[in-house]
Amino acid sequence: MLKINYSKIFDRNQYYKSISSKYFYIEKNEILKINITNHHKSTITLEEIFEYFKTNKIGYFDTIFKNISFKCLTIGNFRTLQKIKNQIGKKENKYIKFIFDYTDLQTDKIKPFFEENLDISTCYYCNIDFVNTYNTKSGKKNKFTLDHFYDKATYPYLAFSLYNLIPSCYTCNSKLKKNEEFKNLAPSSKKYDFETKVKFKLFLDDSCKNLHVKSKENIDIPLKENYTNQYDKYIEIFKLNERYKVHKDIVFKMIQNAELYPESRLRELQDLTGIPFQQIKKDIFNLIDENEDLSKQPFSKLIKDISEELKLI
Repeated sequence: MLKINYSKIFDRNQYYKSISSKYFYIEKNEILKINITNHHKSTITLEEIFEYFKTNKIGYFDTIFKNISFKCLTIGNFRTLQKIKNQIGKKENKYIKFIFDYTDLQTDKIKPFFEENLDISTCYYCNIDFVNTYNTKSGKKNKFTLDHFYDKATYPYLAFSLYNLIPSCYTCNSKLKKNEEFKNLAPSSKKYDFETKVKFKLFLDDSCKNLHVKSKENIDIPLKENYTNQYDKYIEIFKLNERYKVHKDIVFKMIQNAELYPESRLRELQDLTGIPFQQIKKDIFNLIDENEDLSKQPFSKLIKDISEELKLI
């Protein structure tokens, strides 16, 4: 639903260095002990293992990862990941599973990077749940899960690819998406345009006249896509229409406020309080600023879209 806005301080090279420098003791690992000989040290890094397997044609790495570097697999942008996925397809062997072991890196490397480098507030798939990081006496904790847009069981070599990891809520990741594969873009892609192409629309039943709505049951707020239907599966898999239907009270409150506070009343309040008209309007209707990052609060896309429907912005 929401595009991930990577800030200027989001240092993907830091992520690459953290992942690539993970090291192993050769003698303590059976795969390494059997396959790696004459290494100049007792330890070897993850990237060195990858290159060794390619050079020595172990596990068909020379053909599977032809012209593909460990760095590209780790921090290549989403378009690069799509190309890699299309080139390699569904490949799995014990050597791939060993190198691209997400579980081994998840706690110590991957999640801490997201906690420190991305200001995560809400789920990028649904914008319903808070998934923020918070501090405790024992250290940082988080409520987000990291979904693999291309699932790691099918494409294990993308298991810790930075732009394949989408901060999301437990419901979206584990209960709904699971291993579903989308043909369209991920929230990590520069071309992801769900927010502009798909809008919440307001429909009132025949009993409503001039925005006089007696109950939230008199309204409907489906998501509608302009011109294409490329996000239909996305809406269906995440049950967005069904889940937002439960929160129609937010829209009902906005409609009530629109009836109670027409522009003339807002002008009166401005004259009485000295508070600027736009600020009063923003406070009453909980409006979202034009350039505000929608990921910072739950239901922000719903509020923004319905505000446009009600001509509040």
